[in-house]
Amino acid sequence: MTSDNNNNQYINTTDYKKLENKLTEIKGILDDKIDQTIASRRLRYAEVDIEIEREAGRIGPDELYVPVHTIETNIRREQVSYVQYVVQSKRAVVCEDQSDDTVDLQLLEKDLTKKLRFDNWQQGMLANIDGFQSFGYGFLEVVYDPTAPGHVIYEQVQNSDFAFVADTRDTQACEFVARTFHYTKTKLIALCGDPKNPKEGSDWSREQVDKVIANDSSASASEPLESNDEKDKSLYRVQKIMFRVNGTVQVAWTCIGTADDWLRAPRPLYIGERKINTEVQQAALLTQNNPSILQQMPGVKPSHIDQIQKGLPPSDEVYETEFPYIQFQYLISENDTIDHLKGRIFLDQDAQEGITSLLSSTLTRARRSAGMYGSKDTDDPNDDILMQSNVYFKPNCLINKKVSFSYLPPPEPGMLSAIQMLQASNQQETSQVNFAESNKQSDSRKTAAAIKESRNQRQELTGTQVVLFSLAMGQLYRKMVKVIVSRVLCGIIKVSPTLQALYQRDFVIKPSGDVDVIERDDLLQKMQAAWPMLQQTAAGPLFLCDMLELLFPDTAPKYIQAIQQQQQQQQSAQAQQQQQMLQFAMQMGKGIVELSKHTDWFSDVGKLHAVPIIEQYADRILSMKQQTTGKQ
Repeated sequence: MTSDNNNNQYINTTDYKKLENKLTEIKGILDDKIDQTIASRRLRYAEVDIEIEREAGRIGPDELYVPVHTIETNIRREQVSYVQYVVQSKRAVVCEDQSDDTVDLQLLEKDLTKKLRFDNWQQGMLANIDGFQSFGYGFLEVVYDPTAPGHVIYEQVQNSDFAFVADTRDTQACEFVARTFHYTKTKLIALCGDPKNPKEGSDWSREQVDKVIANDSSASASEPLESNDEKDKSLYRVQKIMFRVNGTVQVAWTCIGTADDWLRAPRPLYIGERKINTEVQQAALLTQNNPSILQQMPGVKPSHIDQIQKGLPPSDEVYETEFPYIQFQYLISENDTIDHLKGRIFLDQDAQEGITSLLSSTLTRARRSAGMYGSKDTDDPNDDILMQSNVYFKPNCLINKKVSFSYLPPPEPGMLSAIQMLQASNQQETSQVNFAESNKQSDSRKTAAAIKESRNQRQELTGTQVVLFSLAMGQLYRKMVKVIVSRVLCGIIKVSPTLQALYQRDFVIKPSGDVDVIERDDLLQKMQAAWPMLQQTAAGPLFLCDMLELLFPDTAPKYIQAIQQQQQQQQSAQAQQQQQMLQFAMQMGKGIVELSKHTDWFSDVGKLHAVPIIEQYADRILSMKQQTTGKQ
């Protein structure tokens, strides 16, 4: 069925029939996405069955095929920076109070980290990182989950499972978005609920589910497989559709092309955010929480009364006006059309193919040149009658004919240079211009300046690489924290009174990686540069302790403790020496004072020359003693 561009009956409606044309278009986009994704994955992993290619005649019996996984190598090399950004910090977010900078929010950061890092939180994030590196962009969906610590989680959305119109520049401006889920037959039937105790609006339609799981249903072809055997297939494709009605996002489930109605009817999207109903709260105070009176008041729902009886403030669900999909981009360019964003599969495919072709050809030629080829040494044109073919020569055996031997020329050395040139060019394209320098750090001919420059360049590139990732992480965490804060303030998530007061403050968040990874690396570079100047100063030990905390946050305490113990021992030894010198000086001072009182002990020459000096020092000693003790 072709769509009519002038037809606008799909706007602000949940009628399946009126939306069917749009859903069919979405289904076509999803099918194209599957084909594109499978082709890209095969290219990334260089999936080629050599035996099938030989049987088809595309590869000769003596040819070698050596796949070079340039795409995979570059993805893994760059992935380290993203993984460090995510997992290196002990906290998920950094909180800053808007009204008072002196307020310490470390307890709040610690509590939010527990709620944002749910079970297996790394798996979805790492898969998303791999996805946007491969295809140029990726999406995480924020999902309500009452079993999680913060009642909200995120899920990775595979590239082949998410559909939007090809000219989309901002997913929030889309009319429709769709995400494919792969469910087993058991799961689909379970979603239909208990037929004896049906739940209105929450259970899926058993009639439509039966159409999906029918033997001839196209939904069972979840992905094109090499095998057509039914035993190799167990999943069915169903779609979660999101669109807006009067500005509010609606979420519905269907199986486009198989079902002729919704599997589950559209409903406003709810991902856990709540808002206290102040009007009902005031009414409850006026009526002293009397349920019989509250039931008769307009705007009071049974859920409000239930919350009040549980000692919670009355609250309502907040429905979303934006799609819960957070976009992660690999690169930013002047072309902001999402479908035009490119990842490493697109950027490295030509280099991978060229290197693979050259390497395979070079090794094949080397293999052939190592062989020995023989022929009869004769000029008789009729000598080939009854000639034996495919003769193999054995050592230490006589040959009864004159035979000439020849060898094929070996590969040219320039082939290896061409391969190295392609590899070096690809390294520059991936911003790994310091790659050769890094691999030669053990070379004694390398200068310290060259190695230092290589390390600094790598750190700068790493910092630049994750800035774009940081922006998306901030958007993700802000959306999740908004849900968590609302549920804490409504009393649904229980926290201590101290934390409750912190949750009520006006604060902003940003990913901890900005501070704990990017800013930390920048500070560490500056400290390492300043260390030679401060090493021999009084600030040296304190500076060293701060640098160790940045370098080794887990093991730094024991290093700092050893440094402090050594300082204490040195200070104790110095104090002991000073005490001994002080006692010696006091004894000497007493002797000088005593001598000044007995001038008769000196000779006439001594009285003339020594006594005035002794009396002078004795007066200074007595003066210092008076100032110290306050006694005459």
